[in-house]
Amino acid sequence: MNSLNIDMMKLKRYLISTFCLCLFTACDGDDNLLCYGTHTEIEGDVTTFGAIGDGKTDCSKAINSAIASLPSEGGVVVIPEGDFVLDAPIVINKHNVTIKGLNPGMRSNIDVNGINDLLGPGGGSKLVARNAEAAIKVETDVKGLKIMNLMVSGGTEAKNIGIHFTGTSDNGILSNIIGINLHTGIKIEQAKNMQIVNCWVCELPNSIELIGGENMIIKNCQLGAQPTGITCKAQGVNKLSFLNNQVYPDGRENLVLDDCNNSVIEGNNFKSYYNGILVLSGDNNRVNKNIFWLTGAVQNQMLDHGDDFGIINVKGNNNTFVSNSLSCEWAYADAVAVNATQGTGNVFKNCFIDNLESYRVFLVNAETEVSNCVSSDKVSIIE
Repeated sequence: MNSLNIDMMKLKRYLISTFCLCLFTACDGDDNLLCYGTHTEIEGDVTTFGAIGDGKTDCSKAINSAIASLPSEGGVVVIPEGDFVLDAPIVINKHNVTIKGLNPGMRSNIDVNGINDLLGPGGGSKLVARNAEAAIKVETDVKGLKIMNLMVSGGTEAKNIGIHFTGTSDNGILSNIIGINLHTGIKIEQAKNMQIVNCWVCELPNSIELIGGENMIIKNCQLGAQPTGITCKAQGVNKLSFLNNQVYPDGRENLVLDDCNNSVIEGNNFKSYYNGILVLSGDNNRVNKNIFWLTGAVQNQMLDHGDDFGIINVKGNNNTFVSNSLSCEWAYADAVAVNATQGTGNVFKNCFIDNLESYRVFLVNAETEVSNCVSSDKVSIIE
């Protein structure tokens, strides 16, 4: 072997060693998705408090004991891999607590027949709200809560909530959460500065519900609901950022903003079987660079709404819609794609709509501006 080959082998070993060292160093104390799977001695493992991840034993008392043991300034509670059943909620009542799984254990768990079928096999850190009204209940005025790297599940007949913030929380983060087989995946009331990022919340009636609050972020999530519910609903929220999410069928509506102001809805991919994909009421909201796709479910496209409701329905003032793409596979003649008949100063610019067979692609009032979207004969103006 010549000296050049020897030098190349040394260089390769050095680069591999350097990469491994950098990866280890980057993961030390990091919360990102690449680094779950380890925890340090300063973090409390719930199994040391008696929790057993066997899919049978009620672990609510043990996990709540682990949280109670944390100092007043907070700390980290680790949920290891296993199926941890809850007959009462995990209650968070102090600041700066982190609930950290080692692995969210992504797997289907869809259309199971009973609680025994729901549990295992498989991996991941999993909370199962067997008889609890919520898997995790966050009490009023809690600050700095982080919940990450967990699967949260109910049962086939469950009416429960996965994670419930009951009021006026601040600076909370939900990251890498999987929610399934629940009535509502995440419910947050009157909170500020909350982030829901990199979560998969699907196969349940309602994925996310926000009531009141401000400065809320939902980003890089995959969401999907069922026809009895709404995929994501925000009511009375100021400054919601809904960014780069994938929203799947089969919710009755994909995104409902009820009396919400100053929101940014951008870079999302919405797919639905029913009209009413985006239902918005409020002022000064921006809806930009999204894809809206109505497809399938030919017999039920008008579920709960008439053919003039629109896949986008707007009520409010000074809302702007720029550079959105609408794909409408209508099973009905002359259906409305966009309804903006109430409010003033609403603007639609540079939007692409692929189905122009209807004479009323836009159904708007005289105070609505439609420019560079469709020809004027496709805009129906009501007085």
